[in-house]
Amino acid sequence: MRTRGLLASRSRLPCGTVRHLRFKESERSGGATKLDDGDRWKRIRCPKCAWQPERRHRWVCSCGHTWNTFDTHGVCPACAYAWRDTMCLRCQQWSPHVAWYAGG
Repeated sequence: MRTRGLLASRSRLPCGTVRHLRFKESERSGGATKLDDGDRWKRIRCPKCAWQPERRHRWVCSCGHTWNTFDTHGVCPACAYAWRDTMCLRCQQWSPHVAWYAGG
């Protein structure tokens, strides 16, 4: 069975890169960020088709963990891998994870 939204290994950053991305410690350990704020969620959108994910949407890491990639800015809470690219669940196109955050 193919999982929709599976993060492919081609999108992974080289081992050890996570420490250089300056994520908050809560993001590296899988704790939720302050994306609970509705205004911040409204600014997250696919750069190719403008689809806006919701908290209920899930992506799958190559380690098998399922989570909302925007809760941790692309860092898997299970294995701490930072994903450079994220696939849109609507248009199925890959974009840099940072490009999903409109307006900084």
